Order: sequence, then C-alpha cells, then structure tokens
Amino acid sequence: MSTQSGYSSIPAIDPDDAQQTQQGEQRPSTLINRIKQFNYKAYARKHHLPVVVLSAILFFILLLVGLATWLPDSKHKRTTYPIEAPITPGISSSAFQQGLAKCQLIRLGNRVPSVNPEKRTSNPRAPQNGQPIVLRNAVVWDGQGEILDHVDILLSNGVISQVKQNIQAPVSAKIIDVGGHIVSPGIVDMHTHIGVMSWPDLSGTLDTNEKTDPITPFVRTLDAFNPSDRAIRIVASGGITTALVLPGSGNIIGGEAFAFKLRPMDTLSNQDMLVQNGIDEETEQKWRYMKMACGENPKSYGRAGRMPSTRLGEAYLLRQALANAKKLVEAQEDWCSAAESLSSAENDIHLDSHFPEDIKLESLTALLRGQVKLNIHCYETHDIEAMLRHAEEFNFNISAFHHALEAYKIPEILKRAHNNITIATFADHWGYKKEAYGASPRAPKYLYEAGIPVALKSDHPVLNSQHMAFEAAKATHYGLPPQEAFKSITSVPANALGLGHRVGSLRVGYDADVVIWDKSPLALGAAPLQVFVDGVPLFDENPITPVKKDTHQSAFVQQKVSQLPREGLKDFVLTNVGSNFVSQSKTVLVQDGKIVCSTKEEGFQSIWMRDDLETIDVQGGYVLPGLIAVGSKLGMVEIPTEGSTGDGVVPSSFTQNPKSSVEAVDGLKLGTRKLEEAYKGGVLTTISFPISRNIVVGVSTAFRTNADSILSNGAIMSSAAALHFQIGHSAKSDSFPTVSSQIAFLRQIFTDNIHANNRYGEAARGELPLIIMVNNKDEIASIIQLKEKVIPKARLAIMGGAEAHLLAPHLAAANIAVILRPYLCTPENFDSSHCLTGAPLTNGTAAHILHYHGVKIGLGVSYDGWARNLAWDAGWLAATSPSEELKITEIDAIKFVTTNLQEIFGLKEQEGNEEEQLLSSDFVLWSGSPMDMQSRPLFVHTQENGIQYV
Repeated sequence: MSTQSGYSSIPAIDPDDAQQTQQGEQRPSTLINRIKQFNYKAYARKHHLPVVVLSAILFFILLLVGLATWLPDSKHKRTTYPIEAPITPGISSSAFQQGLAKCQLIRLGNRVPSVNPEKRTSNPRAPQNGQPIVLRNAVVWDGQGEILDHVDILLSNGVISQVKQNIQAPVSAKIIDVGGHIVSPGIVDMHTHIGVMSWPDLSGTLDTNEKTDPITPFVRTLDAFNPSDRAIRIVASGGITTALVLPGSGNIIGGEAFAFKLRPMDTLSNQDMLVQNGIDEETEQKWRYMKMACGENPKSYGRAGRMPSTRLGEAYLLRQALANAKKLVEAQEDWCSAAESLSSAENDIHLDSHFPEDIKLESLTALLRGQVKLNIHCYETHDIEAMLRHAEEFNFNISAFHHALEAYKIPEILKRAHNNITIATFADHWGYKKEAYGASPRAPKYLYEAGIPVALKSDHPVLNSQHMAFEAAKATHYGLPPQEAFKSITSVPANALGLGHRVGSLRVGYDADVVIWDKSPLALGAAPLQVFVDGVPLFDENPITPVKKDTHQSAFVQQKVSQLPREGLKDFVLTNVGSNFVSQSKTVLVQDGKIVCSTKEEGFQSIWMRDDLETIDVQGGYVLPGLIAVGSKLGMVEIPTEGSTGDGVVPSSFTQNPKSSVEAVDGLKLGTRKLEEAYKGGVLTTISFPISRNIVVGVSTAFRTNADSILSNGAIMSSAAALHFQIGHSAKSDSFPTVSSQIAFLRQIFTDNIHANNRYGEAARGELPLIIMVNNKDEIASIIQLKEKVIPKARLAIMGGAEAHLLAPHLAAANIAVILRPYLCTPENFDSSHCLTGAPLTNGTAAHILHYHGVKIGLGVSYDGWARNLAWDAGWLAATSPSEELKITEIDAIKFVTTNLQEIFGLKEQEGNEEEQLLSSDFVLWSGSPMDMQSRPLFVHTQENGIQYV
C-alpha cells in the first residue's frame, strides 16, 4: 500500500512471486490477483484518465498474463486447474471494519467536549446508595480564590450538590456540624510516584523507571500501580484526594501516566481508582497523560556506553521518536481517508493492507493528535527552551514543566508556546544536583506575577505528599498570595490535568472530594479532621470541636521593626520584645556585644545602662538563640552529585585503625550558598560529620555558619564535636555484611580502647559525645544494651530514631538522647516501618512520645537545603501536640534546635539558669513567633560582629 495515497498500486514484478508446488508445477502468478485488486476507478480519478481507457489497458495486460501462464513451453506440460471460488480483493471485511472503527476513534479523540460542572448531578465513581452528607457552619475555601463564610455543603451522588446557607437537608442525610472550620476541595498532586514506588522501599516494589531503553512511551503506570501501597492512606490523611502517578525521570520518554483517586476500593482494583473511571466519553474528554524528561537524568545511559550521554543525544533520540510517530500518523490518516472514501461508495472493494499501527508509537501518535497532557521533567532554562523548540517542530502541546526550578527566569520564553503551560514546581526543595542549584524559593511568586500558572507538587516519595499544604504555606512565606498558594495545590493542577471541571474546586457539580481542616490549611502543622472522596469519608469519625480564633491562623500581616539599627551595632536596648519564647522579657540590654540582662519591666532603667545606647522598638519581635543544624552535609559538600564541590566520601573499606579517625574539620568548605541560606533562616551554628559509607563515620566539627574559612575569628566552635557511627542496612559492606557484625565491632572497639588515648577511648569514657545513626527498634535496643554493659559513662545519642518511640522508657532510663532525623518520619524504609506519621492517623509523633517519657530530644536536618526551615520543624511539633498529656510547648520546641543540641554536643556557652543559657550573646531577632509561617529573621547579633542583616 502506498503510504501517500492510501490506494493499492501496480507492484513491480518480483521473481519471488512465482512459488513452486510440491509437484514442481508453477502456480499462476500472484500478479493476477494484484491486478484484480487494483482500484482502477480511484487510480483513474487521481491521474485524470478516462475509466474506459484504463479498463481496456488493464484487460489487455490481464489477457497477456493469462496466455503466458497457460501456453506450454519446452520445459513444462500444460497444466489445468480446477475452477476455484472468486477471490475477494483486499483484506477481510472484518479487518476493514475494525480499521474504520479505529479511524472513528481517532476522530472522536480529536473532539474535546465542553462540560458544564453545574449540570453534573452524579459521579460515576460514587458508590450506589451512598448516604447524602450535609456539612453545616463551614468556612469554604473553594480552591478558585473565593472564601465563603457560614455556609452549608450538601454532598450527594458523589458530587457537591449545594453550597449555600441554610440548606434543607434530605431526610436520609447525615448532618455534620464542622463548627466554623475551613472546608476545602481535596488537594491535587500532579507529580507523584505513589503506588509504583511503594512504601517500604523494596527492590520487589520498585516500578518507577523502565531503565532498559531511553525511549519507552509504551509503558504505563497503570500496569504497575499498587493499590495496597501503605503510602496511599498516609498521603490521603493529608487531604490529598487526586494524584497523577507518573513514571520516573530516568528516560527521555518515560511512558504513560494515570490519574487516581486516593480512595481504597473493595475490589482492590487500580482501574477502579482511576479518576476518569466510568465517565461518558461522549460528553467528557478522557485525557491521557505522558511523562518525558530532559537534562541530567537521561544522560545516565552514557555510563553504560550508549546514547544518550549528552543533551545533544537526548534531543536527537526524542526527535527521532517523534518523527517516527509523525510518519505513522500520516500513514493512518492516509489509510482512514481511503477507507472512509471506499466505505461511503458502498462497494465491496477493500484496501489490501490493515490499518497501520505500532504499539511502541501508539501513545506518541495520541500526543501528536492533541489527546495527551504532556508533563516534562526539566530544570534549567536551556532545557526548557529545547523542549519548546521540539514542541514547535512537531506541533504538540506541553501541559506542564515539572520541577522547572529555573523557569522563573524565562517567563517570556514560556509564553512563546501556543498554550498556557503550567509550572509544577517545588516550594523550596533545591540544591541536590547542579540543575537544581539555580532555584529560588520566591519562584512561585515571580511566576504568578508573570502570569504563568503555578502548581506545587511532591514528587512523592522525594517529598512526603501527606504535607502538600505545608508546601503551599512555604510559598506564602516567600510572597505568593495565600489564596494563590492554595490554588497551586487545588484548581491549578486540576486544570493542568484537564480535570478542572471535576476536581480541585469546591463548587456545585464538582466531585465530592472535600477536606475539613483543624486550622487554616496554610498554618504550620495544619491537618485534616476528615477527608471525603466521592462523598465517602476516609477516616474514623471524631467529634469536631468548634474552631477557636487565634492570632496565628489567619494573620498574614508581616510585622516590621519601626526603626532598623545600623549593621555592626553592639550597644543597644531592645524594647517591646515578644513574650512567648525564652522568657517573659519585654526589654533586653546589649552592651559591648553581650547581653547584660533582660527584664519583664517595660522602660526599665539600669545602673549599667549608658546614656548613648540606641533603643530599638521591635514591636513584638522575638529574640531567640541561634539555631543549630545537625545531621546535614553542610560544609562538607555543596552539590551532592558533583564530587568536586565537597570533601569526598569515606569508603566502606577504610581502615578501622583507632589512630586514623577521619575528622570533618579537615574537609570543610565554607562560604557556600547553602550555608548562607541556613544563616538567613536563623541557623548560626552547624555541626557536620564526614560523608562516609563506613561504619565509623568520623569526628564531627561545630562551626559558625557564616564563617568565610576555618581561619576566621571564632569560625570553629569545636574541632571535635562528637564521634559518629552508623549501623543498619545502609551500613552493610564487605567488611560488615550484617548488622550483628556491626554491633560486634562496636562492642569490641570500645572494649579494646576504653582506656586508650584516642577518639574511641574518649567516646567510651564520656569525654567526647558518641552519636550512632540508627532507625530500627531492634538495633536501637542493641545500642541500649551496649551502653549499659560496655560503655555506661558514654554520652550517647541516637540520630535518626524513626522507631525510637517504641523504646522511649528504656532510652530515658539509659540517659540516651535522640536526634530525630527527619523530625517527621515515614515508613519509607523497612527500618522505619513502625514510625508515627501524625494526625489524623496517629496520636502524635515520635517526638511527642519521647518527650513525654523524658528523653532529651534534638532535631536533625534531612536535606541541606532545608536547614533554613529548622524553626518551622520545631514549631510543627508544638503546633501538633495531640493532647495536654503529650504536649510540647513552644519553649520545648525551641530547645530541640538550640540548647538541647548544645548539651548533647557539649557546646553550652555558659552556666546559669534556663533563661541565661538560652539568651546567649549570639541571638536572632524574628519579626514574630517562628510558629507563624509569616515570621522571619530580621537580623542576627553575634558578640564578634554585632548586628548583621539577613
């Protein structure tokens, strides 16, 4: 078949057409059949020949061929054949009709029905005979920027039927008084790997990338999605109701994605969980989704000696795949044009070839036809522009660029696209590789101001999407208006998925995916009281206490100091200091860079106060000690994937000789951007240890976050802060292949060196803090026994501690501290399977249980780029205390990232009462309480440098 015309043409004579029978007799040439199948009427029309003339020519050719076949020659006797039934020309009638049906599907797929949400009265996903629900006395955030006070919401047939005051409830309805709490649409996460990267992370459940070929448009997440993934319930408990599950970013074309509702189905069918399951395609467009990636990730194929190893190779392979898909589209269009022409002529002549298709290219042909929402993993400006160039060349639309941490730099380039592209980005996750280094936490604000749609997403499990609302709250801290931030996790991603008529908004006719919040969704530690999907409640019903107005819930007013002091100032008085942290002090006196005293009395006069002291009214600002970042790689490496930016990695085979301990102070890299960002977040001290695969990690060092080098005045606070070890699965190696061998080594090394003059001896005797990184409860139990039996004097702390709460009384009795890292754990690994994920699933977190039992707690930093969030980390635990019995106060929380860490690492600057210990000469002035997402550091004061602005 000609791929250009769609009609059969006279083929060239092929010697292989003549086939031999078993008796050695020659059959008539298949050329006769091909001539019979020839559509001469169409050929005549195409070449403007009279049909009569063309018919005569063909008859003459047929006569000559027939004579040549039947006349005897010198080698063969004349053979006669029985009369056979007439040969039907072309493919079978059924194949022809199947092809026509596929043509009709193509035409239907190119049509985009318009849906009026207000006319939707039922949801095909809703359970039959579901009970109507009326939510009374709600404050509605509708997901489109509107706020409605004191309204009721009727959920029926899986949709939102009414939103107004004083709804007349159906007789069968269940009435829930939400007591003035905020009610919103369910959150939409448009970038997640939930279900294909299940918790716990096991090799048997890792189905994210088909990493055998860089071009895999033909694989589908639906075929791997695990509806029993533990993460589904945990994520839904954060108010996430819709999730686009994408393949990973290892391939240039990763495959087809699917949108799921996070409501468990009794059938355990992942297909039943699809957002678009059961829709009427006559009235609603059934969108498809695809994942592509550019930049660093696909280049990894080069390590295996194949393309791509560069962005150049990526572009070629993508264009090659798209070119092949384009050819297939053209062939299909030609076939459909010819077939539909023949079908309309009502004759029994069919084409001689089947409808052209290729399963490897099918999804790409749908993309070129505009039936696919394309999502592209791209970070940097030139990568984004390259993808826009490919889209222009092959005439397809890009629905969203994902991650896109530099997109804020090129709004005008983004606007060159034919459609309005959404940027699905992180709120503040950055710096983990080179292409993520140019990020700005203000990017969502800049994009919004440029008119570019902004969505926030999780890339779960990179971020635990249970806390998507927290990501939106971070964006408000950096300038994105609150309702725009909330839209970034509701209606904006819903629109980018082509589902904006069904999900992402709380309005009449939308799916009944609804969340009742315990406080403002943008407040620190906000959590759902209940989540509905398709009108079905997902969690146990508990009484809802009417909302209490507080100063933090809706206050998005940035406090300011009326008069900013000059930099370098060391003599001043702070007045009108906030009273919720550190002490009840209203006034703080600083002379010669030192805090002389503080008092509750306003306008106090002291015999030590000089007349020339400058008075600063901080208008309720908070004075806090500098925060301490522990557990990060700050100062040891700037970009983890770029070895040249750091000290390097200690191999697992490194010698265990007690005389050769690796010390972090020897490999510090100071004056980096990550340290600068931590400093801006009020982090004045960093404690970092060597980067190591060895069971013996090395000796950590404590240093000033803003130091230029180790020679700067006061840069190194302690060159030997602690001796660090790591045990567990991550520390297994040829030298220590089992956890038991690791524990045995610890027992032996401390027994042999308890009296020695080396780091092991110092740690065993309690002269140097000992930190052991471990998460699993059984391994923690072994460490407790080690301390009790071998090193009772050791100043021991556990770092990690995901399951430490299960041993809280034993840890308290053994005087073992716990540095929680991360402070909110997940069952991401087998070693953390028993972690507490927080409300509404668990009664508090590990921190609440440990604190209740009197265990000294510190908070560690999980990702270097998040060190600037330490105040929020601490505040979260105070804001989410589940009861008075498990309460963590604000002052407790601040200790977790200040004085508790000073005590664990032996860095206490001075003796005295609690207030004197907290109010060191190095402190940070915050505009308000760090528990408020809108509060921020205004300036830092150190004894050496006085006031410095951040």
